[in-house]
Amino acid sequence: MTRRAADGLQRAFFLWTIAGTSLIVAAAAGAAVVEVFRGTADAGTFVWGMIGIAALLESLVLFAVGLRLRHRYLNQVQSYDSRGDYLADDGSRRPRIPLLGDGQATQNIHNQSLGGN
Repeated sequence: MTRRAADGLQRAFFLWTIAGTSLIVAAAAGAAVVEVFRGTADAGTFVWGMIGIAALLESLVLFAVGLRLRHRYLNQVQSYDSRGDYLADDGSRRPRIPLLGDGQATQNIHNQSLGGN
């Protein structure tokens, strides 16, 4: 799998993280935003209101860009070339084929029994 394809989804998650942080700032300035829209804000409240409005717009834009990156990543055709090499054989005779997408998948089960010993 190419490095660029893996970064597409990671960039989307990163943008959503920043968008969430901006939403927290917008929520903190929520009362000031309401007063700005009502026209009853004094100077300090007006500044906080503008910061809240800017943070809200920023979060909406970052969320939309993250959705676009995620959409582009999910619509990318996965092939044998883009999914990565087969993992090294450990002698257990179990097939260790990488999953489509990350190329580094391994089995996470190590002889677990259902009964308690």
